[in-house]
Amino acid sequence: SFAQFWRAPFPCTQFSLHGGQPLQPNTMSGRDAHSDTAMVTSTKTESDSEGEEDMEQGEDSGSGGEDPLHEEHEPLEESIFGWAVSMVVRDVVWLHEGTAVPMHRRARIVNSILLIACTITLQFFLLVAVSRLLTAPACLSIRRTYGKYEELMYPNHTKLTVNGFPRGIPGYRVDENFLKMSRDEQEQVCEVPLSHPWYLASILFIWTLTCLVECRTIFETAVRLLWRTPTVATEAEVIRPGEGDHEVQVAGLTRFMKAVIGIFIVLPRMATLLALNYLGCRWLTATLGLGDVLLNGLALEFLVLLKELLYNVCISHRNRVATQRLLVKPFRDVNRASFCTFFDAQVWGLISIIWALLYVFHIQMVLPEYRWDLRDLCHKYLPAGPLF
Repeated sequence: SFAQFWRAPFPCTQFSLHGGQPLQPNTMSGRDAHSDTAMVTSTKTESDSEGEEDMEQGEDSGSGGEDPLHEEHEPLEESIFGWAVSMVVRDVVWLHEGTAVPMHRRARIVNSILLIACTITLQFFLLVAVSRLLTAPACLSIRRTYGKYEELMYPNHTKLTVNGFPRGIPGYRVDENFLKMSRDEQEQVCEVPLSHPWYLASILFIWTLTCLVECRTIFETAVRLLWRTPTVATEAEVIRPGEGDHEVQVAGLTRFMKAVIGIFIVLPRMATLLALNYLGCRWLTATLGLGDVLLNGLALEFLVLLKELLYNVCISHRNRVATQRLLVKPFRDVNRASFCTFFDAQVWGLISIIWALLYVFHIQMVLPEYRWDLRDLCHKYLPAGPLF
């Protein structure tokens, strides 16, 4: 019956739409199933490994592997000191390996040493001259001017400094006594640089930056020659041919060469520079006249540039080309993207700021026990000119 037919199970076969032929069930063999499973597993494993590689690359990038800057050998600075190092290295190697002009090369080595000695001697002489002929008279003049002011502003309430000049005792200043000075005396005492400490600190900051340009060059040259360059046993291992014409690379330096460079070039340069910076700060602080402070700061720069001046005037074209084509290991072989490589040079600027502020507010001995009692009275009693 119809009910029995309805309750009967339907056949498991499927019929096609064309011709009513039964279709076989969509089955696969065990080997095919295993193959597909293996393929899926392999694909998943490969994708996982690729993900791990991408993750590792990302970690490497985050740890400083991103955007590496590979540096090649570089020439030394073009100054009398860079030239001297270049000539000594080249000629010592030539004399060791044999040369057709031995006397000329020995003469060039001696000439290099003599010019270095003359440069350092001249700088030392100028340091002494700046100290005795400029700084000492300026200090004496400004101490007298400020001492006279203190004696007037603190009547019967002063003490003597280590230099024998009066200093007022805090709490006893009589402001009205400022008007007892003549107009010229008022203007002169208000031209004391320490009465405008931030202006003076700015000038000293720029002067210190000028000196630290040289200091940074000395430091990096010392690292490149004495630390980064390997120490070799003989002169035959010092240089190797470069890629360009007349170009050589310093592969190493002997202990004797490093000792000569360190003792007779690096140390005297650094000592002279530090002394020059201190004497320059002292002279600028002792200069009466705010405009003269700025002009004297500009005048001091030629003492730092003396090495370039002698190099450009006294060194022949051939020797300058030889200096440019002597290549030394760089400060870093690889500069990776990191906080240090991005911002390390700004440490020199930070040192300049700290030194300028420390000198003005704590270290200076031009006016010992300075009372910081000029600025307010100068603003009160001396009219300021138009801003523009």
